[in-house]
Amino acid sequence: MELRHSLAIDLTKCEYQAPDSQTEIAYHQLEEKIVLLEFSPGLIVTEKDFSESIGFGRTPVREAIQRLAMAGLLNVLPRRGIKVLDLDACSVLRLLEVNRGLDDLVARSSAVRATDEQRLEFSRLAEEFDDIAERNDVVAQVRLDSDFNNLCMLAMGNEHANKMCRLLQPIMRRFWFAHTRMVGDTRLISRMHGQAARLVAEGDEDKAAKAFTRIVDSNRSFVQSVIYK
Repeated sequence: MELRHSLAIDLTKCEYQAPDSQTEIAYHQLEEKIVLLEFSPGLIVTEKDFSESIGFGRTPVREAIQRLAMAGLLNVLPRRGIKVLDLDACSVLRLLEVNRGLDDLVARSSAVRATDEQRLEFSRLAEEFDDIAERNDVVAQVRLDSDFNNLCMLAMGNEHANKMCRLLQPIMRRFWFAHTRMVGDTRLISRMHGQAARLVAEGDEDKAAKAFTRIVDSNRSFVQSVIYK
């Protein structure tokens, strides 16, 4: 009950402004390339390689690299380059322990605080997830999951949760993309995301929280199946 009460606080006087800058765009483009393994785990690259891959100047790319390093996707090696970090299933399991409680907050906050315009966008994403499930489109699932997470961050309006989610979500997406062709049914996770997006759009915080928990549980089972296969 305390959590629900806190989510009902009027935040109109402390509106959260989503970041919008070249660094932000560079970050998202590089994150996607790393998640989709265009820069494979273990690869040593340079700042110039990253800049040329997305057509951005050095300054926004340098800042994006620092953020990607904080998110556990890169390791900056002084005078040696930048290493794309390896995939670690046990580390992902530990990440999911942290993510469980955070996702509950994200689900409830988004369901309660979303604007009418954002609810329409959640409904649209729900339809897209259903379409992706029918097509069994792995790349589209990864990209739409990122859009869904970003919309949740906007809807909940909490910059601190935003920072935490940025440290957790890309690692899971990359691991999932790397292994999903060998283990699991990609259609199931797409349908689960569609259901979660639909419940947030409807403003049902309890059901939305349960839907998010089912996604975390599914991801945990997926990672365990990779470890023990």
